[in-house]
Amino acid sequence: MQENTKKSHKSVTIRFVIALIGALLFIAPFWFVIMNSVKPLSEIMISLLSLPKQILFSNYSLAWTQIGLGKVLLNTAIVTGVSLVLILLLSSMVAWWSIRHSTTFSKMFLSMLLVSLMVPFATLMLSIVKVMSALHLTDSLLGGIASYSGMGIAFGTFMMTGAVKGVPVELEEAAEIDGCNVYQTFFRVVMPLLKPTLLSLFVLDLFWIWNDYIVALALLNKPELTTLQLAINKLFGLYSNRWDLALPAIVISVLPIILINIFMQKKIVDGVSAGAVKG
Repeated sequence: MQENTKKSHKSVTIRFVIALIGALLFIAPFWFVIMNSVKPLSEIMISLLSLPKQILFSNYSLAWTQIGLGKVLLNTAIVTGVSLVLILLLSSMVAWWSIRHSTTFSKMFLSMLLVSLMVPFATLMLSIVKVMSALHLTDSLLGGIASYSGMGIAFGTFMMTGAVKGVPVELEEAAEIDGCNVYQTFFRVVMPLLKPTLLSLFVLDLFWIWNDYIVALALLNKPELTTLQLAINKLFGLYSNRWDLALPAIVISVLPIILINIFMQKKIVDGVSAGAVKG
């Protein structure tokens, strides 16, 4: 009995040490970013791994004013927020309609949509730019929103399809008997039951759109449309690297994502599990 107890304690200790090491490996990069964000530029370039000898919180105010982080954050928030609303709404609608109204056309459409996930993004970039240019949507936030929404619907539909299959058809039939039309049935009955998967899809696409650089670089070239990643990238050139401004900007840019991830971590895991095993 004592031997089993000792083995159990030893096993718990080993797992704890492994988990602690893993946590430190994940936290270390962000720690170095925070630590260097309050150093002078000369100290960053000379002693990147050492603790700051001089703490300059003014780096944050300089980054905010010189980069124009207020406007940059607003642009990023608009593009991200509207794109997420469209992705969540359209993905859930497509998944629900394809599952509940199964026809040859709907099956073919759903299959083509899911097959598009296997197409490398680099092969789509030129086509997206050409289409947005033809629609006169380049150099506009609307063009960025349309691009992100279009690319996100395929993966969103993939996740939502599994969740829709887990919704009992009897609930929808009962709603129809009570006089609900198709829109009332979807928004009042189906959507609330898809909430866990919608939340996980929200967070996953939030990470992608908020941190994306390639689409913004291709479509949002006007200074007044600059997003976070574009603004940070502009601090680096052939003859100058403004790490003293870039690092505070990086810290400010990742804080909203980290906070959302902390508060929604359990719901993210539950939603991914629901979308993966149902149906």
